Amino acid sequence: MNKDDKHIDQIIEEVTKEEIARMQKQAQKQWREIPFPLSLHDALNRYTKADLDAIRKYLEIKNASNLRKAELTCLLEQNIPDHLYPSVLLWDMERFNMLLKIAENNGKIMAPDLEMDEIEYLRHTGFIYTGIWEGNKIFVLPNELYDPVLALKHDLHVRATIKRNTKWVKLTRGLLYYYGVLDPMRLIQMVEKYMKEPIDVTMYFKVIADSIRFCPEITVDMDSFSYIDVLEPKEVKREHSLRKSIPYYDFTEKQLLEAGEPGFVERNASYQQFVHFLTQNFDMDKEAADMIVEECKYAIKSGDSPNQVISHLSQMLEFDSEELVQAVMDKVIHLMNNTREWVLKGYTPDEIFALEKKHLQPIPRTKSDSKVSGKTHSNRSQKVVKIGRNQPCPCGSGKKHKKCCGK
Repeated sequence: MNKDDKHIDQIIEEVTKEEIARMQKQAQKQWREIPFPLSLHDALNRYTKADLDAIRKYLEIKNASNLRKAELTCLLEQNIPDHLYPSVLLWDMERFNMLLKIAENNGKIMAPDLEMDEIEYLRHTGFIYTGIWEGNKIFVLPNELYDPVLALKHDLHVRATIKRNTKWVKLTRGLLYYYGVLDPMRLIQMVEKYMKEPIDVTMYFKVIADSIRFCPEITVDMDSFSYIDVLEPKEVKREHSLRKSIPYYDFTEKQLLEAGEPGFVERNASYQQFVHFLTQNFDMDKEAADMIVEECKYAIKSGDSPNQVISHLSQMLEFDSEELVQAVMDKVIHLMNNTREWVLKGYTPDEIFALEKKHLQPIPRTKSDSKVSGKTHSNRSQKVVKIGRNQPCPCGSGKKHKKCCGK
């Protein structure tokens, strides 16, 4: 190992230690002993000034940034109950049902299995508090919020709004899962198509922005919305523009709502066949095989060639014969030809190939086109080392790579 390699290793080790320390500190803050029942005053007094400021920002309370902790605590204690109703009008069914469940269970529930950042979002709403009670991790609702939360259950406007929000969020996630990237106006037009009515654009963007803060399945930049796994949004948009004559694939509402569920993976027939093949030919169970095929599908949607996918697989599988390598390649090609790709406007390579043949003007070849026939280019056969999206992040955070540095 040369000096440069040692220096890089030292830097990575230092960053890893800092990240681990940060995560441990955050976990200690989230899961301290908590009294129950809990008043709003006591709940806020448990928070740091930084946490109180996070609540203030979430609730958009103005002219309070310079207040001292005691003053800010008093202000939030007065304001949080009044902000419950307008805040919940931005939520989807998942968060609303969680809030109701706590209120209906006399103010506490066993903590659900959420990501650390999702828990931090809930804490910074000012409505839900976390801690350890009688040895268990719990979510707690302050006494003052029981009745206001329970009243929301029978509010027809709230129920209708949350139902609408849930559909907005799922449709948006589903569209971006299949198309990868969309500009705001096209996204709105597509959502309106499936909602079968015009949407309030300002409210729509507020709902989507709040959902991203809770569950970041979507990223937003100056001119586009992207699915979180898309690494090169500009490249995907460029590929879309090369196929102006071809419409976006027409998905059903059911397909989009299913794809809008967090963590969704389209497990079609070619996917399942690959999973079965791996369990039959390698020493692994179905869960491990599914994780590997999910990684392959992600690589394909990102534009990797067959050789690049095989190179990635070689980091996880041991090939003991050329015949086995060829058999795996066949499965990869079959998966590729039946995977809906971002750069292909939601079509599979087989589908886009059939459509493009109908047009007189040839479409410039891209690296996605090379997959349609199953052929690869020799200059892409080099070994590519990747970190799996579902593997632990190398920074040591304890999160999956896709939820941490792989965002």
